[in-house]
Amino acid sequence: MTYPYRPGGQYRAALLSLTGCLAILGLALGGCSPTTDANGGSAELAADAPYEARLANHLTAQDATMYGAFWCPHCQDQKALFGDAEDQVPYVECDPEGEDAQPELCQAKEIQGYPTWEIDGELYPGTRSLEELAQLSGFEAP
Repeated sequence: MTYPYRPGGQYRAALLSLTGCLAILGLALGGCSPTTDANGGSAELAADAPYEARLANHLTAQDATMYGAFWCPHCQDQKALFGDAEDQVPYVECDPEGEDAQPELCQAKEIQGYPTWEIDGELYPGTRSLEELAQLSGFEAP
């Protein structure tokens, strides 16, 4: 009598292939992310990382937040100051039609205009230079 799923047969080869593919996929989808630590928190970037990336990482670590709307040109300008680190900027979408919108949070924080930064519990409306954001958040570049 033969068993189609016996160890060493086609079943074992397929299982090993599937396991290998899943391991590679897991690594590719973020298992090796350089900006998060083992607890999922923000990790320190290397001193030679771009200033904009280090500042965005610092703002995230300080729980600073930029509130804005997807249609706001000033918000786009603010994000653009961060260059390639634009996606690392801690951002809350206030327009209900925007992606991952949190309009209730924006209302609770009494956000009046966009962009508005919240740093150390204080609100700072308007576009801010990177230097001003660094000063307000206590960021010191090495």
